[in-house]
Amino acid sequence: MLKGTKEIKYETTLVMIFFLAWGFLYLDRQAVSMLMPLIIEDIALTNTKIGQINMWQTIGFAISAPIFAIVSDRLGHKKKIVFWATFVTSVLAFLTMFADSYGYLLIVRTLLGASEGVILPISISLLAAVSRPTKLGRNMGLVYAGAAVIGVAIGPVVVTQLGELFDWRYAFLFVSIPSFIAALLILRFVKESDLSAKEDGQENINFSINSILSSLKNRNILTCVLLSIFCMGAMWTFNSFLPLYLTQVSMLSVTNMGIVFSIFGLFTIAWQVFIPYSSDKIGRKPAMTGYLAMAIVTPLVLFFFPQSVASLVIFVMIGGIILAMNTLYQSIIPVESVPVTVMATANALIMGTGELIGAFSIGFSGVMADKYSLTAVMLVISISYLIAFLISFALMETLKGKAKLKEQPSVNVS
Repeated sequence: MLKGTKEIKYETTLVMIFFLAWGFLYLDRQAVSMLMPLIIEDIALTNTKIGQINMWQTIGFAISAPIFAIVSDRLGHKKKIVFWATFVTSVLAFLTMFADSYGYLLIVRTLLGASEGVILPISISLLAAVSRPTKLGRNMGLVYAGAAVIGVAIGPVVVTQLGELFDWRYAFLFVSIPSFIAALLILRFVKESDLSAKEDGQENINFSINSILSSLKNRNILTCVLLSIFCMGAMWTFNSFLPLYLTQVSMLSVTNMGIVFSIFGLFTIAWQVFIPYSSDKIGRKPAMTGYLAMAIVTPLVLFFFPQSVASLVIFVMIGGIILAMNTLYQSIIPVESVPVTVMATANALIMGTGELIGAFSIGFSGVMADKYSLTAVMLVISISYLIAFLISFALMETLKGKAKLKEQPSVNVS
């Protein structure tokens, strides 16, 4: 139980480091989509090939996340694993600048997805272990906000400006440097924590296939896995094709697209903080259901009114919900549903399964875009969020106050 100033200071330090790390790593992953309008001028890529690159990057993420999370839960060495994964991600972002073919991009970005998939689940488990119960939602919201601040608000305008002024290759050089710095911060300030060693006197827990299957018997974990499949597929399809959509369908220039994305990122920051905060007040289930309903709106208005200023305003103002609500079904609800010893495993299981199966939505959308038009992508995204919205009603409340209130028997006063 954390009580002292020293422990609280370390908790704050971890939040800051993982905020920066996840923001820089998210920018690494997003950069290829942001620069795609420039990349296709040098490398001949169809929408199908673009979808394949993003799909396999997502599959790499999905496969590595649960594997390394289970290893870290069983053997420890979480700090070392997170450090090396962050360092390798930086190297692979740098190597992207030398791309000269579809095959090269496919291999490097798949490996980058694999290295990046290791990082967030283990970082969340490290943070959850030292967070005060009343600050858990806030801390996780701040870490996820790193993606909004760095990867969405600041990164796109800088990356696209560099790509236009110099060359898209030099933009990847710029992207790789902050990730390298994040790796050094992890090496210097994060303490090693063997969370698998003990909890409530239990030692040497056997993390096997049976433990994963057992966790799926938890109603919330199973529901979050299903939510992740549709939400992650929709989110990465949205992220993968939106830069092309805004430049080719909404007819924005590359630099104007970057500016719009950055304004969108500012609103996403607000959503990233507000969504976990609101779930602390109204409950996890109502928040999840409500925000999924709102997520349907943005792709629908872009589908029906792609060149409307009003559509861009809606995208900027509420589109950030698509990125920000991941905190609920990937981290907050799962963490409140399982013991600390399997937090990383549960988190990675949800994230990995969602990324793996959801990745095929990206490839499918690329094929649909070539067969019909890019507008078809927005329809796929809308339908995915509608299905997720219906699934969310199966969740059980995990916020302590709300859950206890539901468990109390009603009293009939006559």
